[in-house]
Amino acid sequence: MNEKNLTPFSERSVSEAREAGSKDGKASGETRRRKKDMKQKMKALLELPAAANDREQLEALGISPDDMDNEMVLVMSMFLSAAQGDTKAFDRVIQILGKDIAHEELALKKRELKLKEEFPGDNGFYSGYMDRWQDIYEGRPKWREVKRAGLNRGTVRQMNMLNTAKILCDEFSHKCFAEQVDISCGSKEYDDFILDFLCREGFWKNIPRLLSAAFAQGGCVLREYIERGRVRLSFVEGRQFYPLKWDNRDITEGIFGTVSAKGKYYYTLFEKHSVKDDDILVECFLFRSSDPNAPGDRVPLSVLYPDMADTFTYAMNTPLFQYFKTDFPSNIPTALPLGISCFANCEDTLKALDVAFDSFAREFVLGKKRIIVPSSCIRTVVNPETGKTERYFDADDEVYQALKCDEDKDLKITDNTVELRISEHVDGINALLNILCFQVGLSPGSLSFDKAGGVKTATEVVSEENKTAVTIRCQKNLLVEFIEEMCRAVLRLAMITGEVPNGDLEVTVAFKDSVVIDDNTLIANNISLVTAGLKSKISAIMEVMKCDEEAARRELERINAESAVLGVSDGEGFVTSGGDNVDDTAGTDDIIDSAEEAAGKTLNGAQTQSLIAVMAQYQSGALSLGQAINVISVAIGVSKEEAKKILEGAE
Repeated sequence: MNEKNLTPFSERSVSEAREAGSKDGKASGETRRRKKDMKQKMKALLELPAAANDREQLEALGISPDDMDNEMVLVMSMFLSAAQGDTKAFDRVIQILGKDIAHEELALKKRELKLKEEFPGDNGFYSGYMDRWQDIYEGRPKWREVKRAGLNRGTVRQMNMLNTAKILCDEFSHKCFAEQVDISCGSKEYDDFILDFLCREGFWKNIPRLLSAAFAQGGCVLREYIERGRVRLSFVEGRQFYPLKWDNRDITEGIFGTVSAKGKYYYTLFEKHSVKDDDILVECFLFRSSDPNAPGDRVPLSVLYPDMADTFTYAMNTPLFQYFKTDFPSNIPTALPLGISCFANCEDTLKALDVAFDSFAREFVLGKKRIIVPSSCIRTVVNPETGKTERYFDADDEVYQALKCDEDKDLKITDNTVELRISEHVDGINALLNILCFQVGLSPGSLSFDKAGGVKTATEVVSEENKTAVTIRCQKNLLVEFIEEMCRAVLRLAMITGEVPNGDLEVTVAFKDSVVIDDNTLIANNISLVTAGLKSKISAIMEVMKCDEEAARRELERINAESAVLGVSDGEGFVTSGGDNVDDTAGTDDIIDSAEEAAGKTLNGAQTQSLIAVMAQYQSGALSLGQAINVISVAIGVSKEEAKKILEGAE
């Protein structure tokens, strides 16, 4: 290092200062000459014609061949980088164009702030309630971890989960959508389009799954949009939707949030639906964050969706989304027009069910085969933390130390296995399930198996579960309105895309027969009605065989042709009743008791009438033994051997 350079200018002589200034001037001039020379070379380089591969890209962008030089290649590179989300390249392009970047950033911040003001955010409902409901639904409640005792004190284990919340939500979904719906839109063309649209978008396949999540989260959303000239449908869970504006009937404006991951960042796409001048305005905002639980900062849409526009406008006043709110009145202090989970007020019962099931599962661990052996066969255990010897009962140890007694030498190895408490646990779980049914509006036994009566028919379920039927009917009333609004929005969009012609809409939705009758009951009911003369034979055949009238007439002709085999015919193909040969008092009661004992259940009215009618025809000779056995077997749901015993007992 030259020590003279460290001498302050105030302490240098005149000659030294002049010499230093001369050197600085020469260096400065040399630097200016180099910069000028470099600028001239750069200018010459930029004016050179573009390379062949660069010319192809410039030509694809529509650049004139006369302008295809290296300077244009540099501009193209900067433009493509900005289009791909490079914020620095974007700022540089703005500066080159002469725009005020500070003004642009300020406007962006204002829009972002306005969005956050409208966005309900974490007001306690989503993080305090909906997230907890989702954890319970997914089998991750806060009570899942149980603290251990004994030598493993301080550690935790995972509780054996019954996950009744998921079962309950699935049960509501299945009961509400056990059958499809009849949809009428005012014209055959509209009807055909809606049916094709629902099948194309997987509505019948996805709606049960969506409803199951809706009963856990309090609601769900259907969202319609246009993609490549066709109407599409999106199934949105309730926790991905945030209401902004609503009235006494509907939610008219809202935001949809979709989180996706790419690289080391999490991206949240917010899609805001609002009404502006009788049009539907859809605005899209993209936020990027390294934290999956926070939206982060706003970035251009092109970072993740290069082909998506910032805004869409639809010339219609029908909202492009529909919110289904579960019919469980909310007792949560919130102003949001959202529903609550079906198990929002019975979390303690769900916890008790998991505790009971965990005890039931551990019963098999603690109740393993165990024996008592002499103490000389037992080794002590040293606690690695304290260094002391300890004796303890280990659930995984199949050998247990005997107690000290005078007969140690004579003590034999004996079985000390604990009896499993199966019935106690099953009864306890069933009792808790009945409490849960009471809390959510289901009839007792809806979530349990009736061991005494066996599996019940659908007719018996409807007749016994009046409370369940009322609860499900309330949910279906809201589902009808939910589907009707969806159909109207789909048809309005289809008119815009040209998939259907313009016209008036008269959309009506009705669930098909909610009482599903099993085949045995259906056959028994028809036999009773035909025997009593209250139903024609052709109508009975049509209903039982699920065929049209022509096929039923052919079947009736076939029956008439076999009348010689069947016995006595009334001329229309059906065997006559044979009169009143069956005793209506003690004999009839014995027959019914015998049939119920063979069937293992109580016969309903239709089955009892069918049995009496068949017995009358058999005793009169109108039916042979084999024919009577077949009819009784089908009518009351017993085997042919059991049907034969019933007939033999009546003789």
